[in-house]
Amino acid sequence: MQTLLTRDECRLVQASFAEIEPIAHDVAAMFYGRLFELNPGLRPLFKSDMKQQGVQLMEKLAVAVHGLEAPESIAPLVGALGRRHGGYGVTPADYDTACEALLWSFSEAMGAAFSSELRAAWRAAFQTLSVEMIRVAEP
Repeated sequence: MQTLLTRDECRLVQASFAEIEPIAHDVAAMFYGRLFELNPGLRPLFKSDMKQQGVQLMEKLAVAVHGLEAPESIAPLVGALGRRHGGYGVTPADYDTACEALLWSFSEAMGAAFSSELRAAWRAAFQTLSVEMIRVAEP
């Protein structure tokens, strides 16, 4: 798995995620609300309890964020997620929508602290993960 972000961007993402973790439940709820607002057609892909889904999202995101500087350490997790998402019918365009929803959620949660530099770092982190997830999901 190849990373698309710099060491400094990794550190920015990791530091900002540490700030988000205490309110992870709220951020996850904002993420899913925004995701379904941007693309209501994604709602049927989620069949489980959305609170539990939010917990799982933030747990997986925490592992991924902490492993960004050593992408090989998170490659098995990212690969498994990509295959699972592919099986659910998630498309490459859906990852773009998810990225926008995540960036919006972090911006809402962090306010002015979510600078353009931090937004760019998070976008690069998300792209690093989603490129690999899309790659492994392809038949």
